[in-house]
Amino acid sequence: MDIEDSLQSLPAGGSLPSDENSTPQVAYKRVSGSKNAAGRLQQEKAAASVPGCGLIYMKTQGCAHNQSDSEYMAGLLSSYGYNITHEWTDNVDLFLFNSCTVKGPSQDTFINGVEKARSQGKPVVVAGCVPQGAPSTKQLNGLSIVGTQQIHRVVEVVEETLKGNAVKLLGHRQRPSLDLPKVRKNPFIEIVPISTGCLNHCSYCKTKHARGDLGSYEPHAIINRVKSVTSKEGVTEVWLSSEDTGAYGRDIGSSLPELLRGIVEVLPAGVMLRVGMTNPPYILEHLQDVCKILRHPQVYAFLHVPVQAGSNAVLDAMRREYTVEDFETVVDTLYSNVPGCTVSTDIIVGFPTENDEDFQGTMQVVEKYKFPICNISKFYPRPGTLAAKMKPLDSKTIMGRSRHLSSVFNGYKDSFKHLLGTEQIIFVNGEVSADKKHCVGHNKNYVQVLVPLEEWYNGRCLRVEVTDYSRWSVKAKVLEVYPAGTAPGHDDSQSVRLVSNNKQQDATIADRQEAGSFAQTFETDEEADEEECGSCSASCSNGNGDNCCGDSSACCSQKGPSPLRQPLHRSQMFAQTNLLLVCPQ
Repeated sequence: MDIEDSLQSLPAGGSLPSDENSTPQVAYKRVSGSKNAAGRLQQEKAAASVPGCGLIYMKTQGCAHNQSDSEYMAGLLSSYGYNITHEWTDNVDLFLFNSCTVKGPSQDTFINGVEKARSQGKPVVVAGCVPQGAPSTKQLNGLSIVGTQQIHRVVEVVEETLKGNAVKLLGHRQRPSLDLPKVRKNPFIEIVPISTGCLNHCSYCKTKHARGDLGSYEPHAIINRVKSVTSKEGVTEVWLSSEDTGAYGRDIGSSLPELLRGIVEVLPAGVMLRVGMTNPPYILEHLQDVCKILRHPQVYAFLHVPVQAGSNAVLDAMRREYTVEDFETVVDTLYSNVPGCTVSTDIIVGFPTENDEDFQGTMQVVEKYKFPICNISKFYPRPGTLAAKMKPLDSKTIMGRSRHLSSVFNGYKDSFKHLLGTEQIIFVNGEVSADKKHCVGHNKNYVQVLVPLEEWYNGRCLRVEVTDYSRWSVKAKVLEVYPAGTAPGHDDSQSVRLVSNNKQQDATIADRQEAGSFAQTFETDEEADEEECGSCSASCSNGNGDNCCGDSSACCSQKGPSPLRQPLHRSQMFAQTNLLLVCPQ
């Protein structure tokens, strides 16, 4: 039987037809004592072949879109009875790797993990952009593959792989539903993919080979997803993810502003929205509308806009379809129309056609705007792309330029000095600093604000006073905490005082969390090129989980201490606290 053809005709969550010869029969036999160790091992192997019975290791690399895909796959597998872990242990029954193809080092990390799992004789399933874009990669021979638009069928692939079959689902026949079950990395944050693929044909980009052309979800599907998770599952922050959010809707007669207006209408009080990465060409058409939406009290005044190079000649060789002047128009418009707006960007250093004058143009753009977030990456030729056929620059030149640009960028140590002594409204949504001593919140302009660790802050809005600043964040003391589901400007509710009490606390968020999805969490792999990002505070997703990988070979060059991205487990979030919420008279 052709496994691939057979699976294509099955509904999501289904399984293949089987008979006595193709389906392992599980016979349980009582065993005891060390003499029967081999018998116990056989029993464990047989149990692993039972549908919905087994421990699956998941490892995820790359952008927010990839993270969302993994959350969906984990949700589907969990709902079918499988247990998910991110810890590499001997009792894992199957390894599932979700890969990123943006950079060579990312793919190397993925391949190394696959080979390690295969060396242990365990079943392996691979997903993500590497196998989708290059399914004939020799290291993937004989492995099961879940395509980027086939994640809704991961259960079928896992079950067949546990039976000893190799299954490959790489078709682009339909986009996965947004209403699939999820196991979120952070239970307070929902990542919503608004589209797949893009309209660009960048000469260096391998992601296009994997994600394909633009395919937008219908606005009602996205809006319904946002409404559902924020009202029923305790989600208090929504990220819109795409390879290019600015291009959203061009294939279905819609647009990004139309979608955003629909979303903000259904956001409950206390819930924030973050717009994902957009390239300059398509956002130019909607700049004023986007500025208006970024001023909305429930939308972060933040946008990730890659520039990639400060030279029009290099941008032309990259096939980026915009000029440096176009990029500057976007940034200048955002800064002049959205108070305190934070703009992050991506830069590729050492593109094959880049000369000294081109590089100086890039330096001028960085020095002009002094971006608080800038993802700097050395150029990596990706097989099958036009840029891979170009004559490369020598590695010493690339390294020298990369270090110089990183040094200048890292020297902007006073980006947040102006916040010292100010009061800020921040939103705390499940993130904990690397030192485990602080909750990581964000103000309206998406600046990271660290406050003393109190698990009950999660899912809430706080009023704070900034007491210190660093290159990457500020620290603050808490002045007021708002009731769950409220925030200044979101409704007319009053703030609350902090009062010492050991017996009472507001459990609204906890109740909503328990009504939501599974009580499991998993982490994504945020390893990056050690040379560039060994101490990176933000890794491949730029410190904000944004979709830099969906667009470029960008990798964050930030070298400061990381305050980022360690969500609390659900069981830790609502421990008894000695604080009582009291509304003022």
